[in-house]
Amino acid sequence: MPRGRTDLAVGAAVRVPVGDLASEPMLAEVSPGGVAPSGFVRHGLGPDADLGAEISGTSARAMLRGQLGLDMVRLVGGIAPHVGLAHSGGELVRVGGTVPITLAIDLFSLYEVWIGARVAVEHLTGSAQAASISMTGLRTGGVVGMAVGFRWLWVLVELGVDHELWTGSVSDISIERNGLVLTPAFAVRVRM
Repeated sequence: MPRGRTDLAVGAAVRVPVGDLASEPMLAEVSPGGVAPSGFVRHGLGPDADLGAEISGTSARAMLRGQLGLDMVRLVGGIAPHVGLAHSGGELVRVGGTVPITLAIDLFSLYEVWIGARVAVEHLTGSAQAASISMTGLRTGGVVGMAVGFRWLWVLVELGVDHELWTGSVSDISIERNGLVLTPAFAVRVRM
């Protein structure tokens, strides 16, 4: 992200839980599947850092990123705390954070490709359908993506593949479930 420039993007992400995550009814409240609109804004702080905010469904995330490398190949790392609110016959509050590390390649300023790894921890508490919920999730996985564009207008697509482990209690019943989550996403990005 160049210094003094701002990126705006709008799109959507589709969360597809599989395995135990898809078959446990109360985990549908904790970590549901489905389509969520999303968007982000990022502003370049300097030649190697940017600050951003992202909204996806009912969750908001702040992100501070830094990069190492040359113009064509960069190693990008960051930290992204997030908070969310879910309504489903009750109220659930989620807080957590993600640490991503990504290798990004710029090809002729027309294409960008990236592959990365990420680790996230999240805690969710509240109530849904008259049940009290307190769950903690650990997410490990990665992402691969591509952007195509020219100058100020870009189209982005990516696929996230994560393993999630959720432990905690639902109405005093201990639950431990894990499974795979696929998250395809797309966005249109404008650089100002």
